[in-house]
Amino acid sequence: MLDFSSLEEMNATTSNIAARLYVHPEDRNKFMNILNRQGVIHKFETRMYRKDEGTIWISIDARIVCDDQGGAFYYEGTVEDITERKKADEVLAESLSNLRRTLDGTVALATTLEMRDPYTAGHQRRVAQLACALAKEMGFSTERLEGMEVMGFLHDIGKIVVPAEILSKPGKLNDLEYNMIKAHAEVGYNILKGIEFPWPVNTAVLQHHERLNGSGYPAGISGEEIIHEARILAVADVVESMASHRPYRPALGINNALNEINKNRGILYDPDVVDACVVLFKEKHFKLQQ
Repeated sequence: MLDFSSLEEMNATTSNIAARLYVHPEDRNKFMNILNRQGVIHKFETRMYRKDEGTIWISIDARIVCDDQGGAFYYEGTVEDITERKKADEVLAESLSNLRRTLDGTVALATTLEMRDPYTAGHQRRVAQLACALAKEMGFSTERLEGMEVMGFLHDIGKIVVPAEILSKPGKLNDLEYNMIKAHAEVGYNILKGIEFPWPVNTAVLQHHERLNGSGYPAGISGEEIIHEARILAVADVVESMASHRPYRPALGINNALNEINKNRGILYDPDVVDACVVLFKEKHFKLQQ
């Protein structure tokens, strides 16, 4: 691993092995102290220099073999090159750090949207809550649940470009105003498409108003063309919207919302998502946060 041809060649390079081989010489003392105190050590990780001055990460398992009187006779163990694993860990850590910064930025956008539209404040948060509960009921993995939460929280991010007076208008929208609202799915997609999420966030945002029979927007796609996450968002969005107060009407309640999705089960909304939603509210007494 260190590219020396023999132990003698390695020892000939210096009288201070710790300083010559260990990137952090104090690791050698730490390793020996633990080994001599415990008699055994597992998965001790440190960096070492190769003959060419390059470095590798190693993991050491070792134990003391004692003589008949219980004194240290010799040491034995294994040394594993874990450089590639460490590199992968570093890449993952950097990716997670970048993702966290990205999410912080998009969360700020979502918060700004809620501040502009007090009537739907909390809508995205409650949709995210319900979407995650539906996905969990449908057996999504932990990783996919994390993505579902992000999608729910950002699904209406495109409304950031819609004038606040339209979002909070108490009366009926005219055709121009309604078309501006409908454009939010594509606007949201364009805002998010340049961000490298580990989940299909931008696609779910684009498709969350599509319907199984092709009557939705913006593209009028249908059936299997709509990703599962968007189908879940569609149901969560409708149920939360009907159950909550809006500028143009009072809250219609959960029962009316469930009647709507049941009536259009398999027509507008995915049957599996509808069934999961009914189970949540009727059998498991799920409550939307206020």
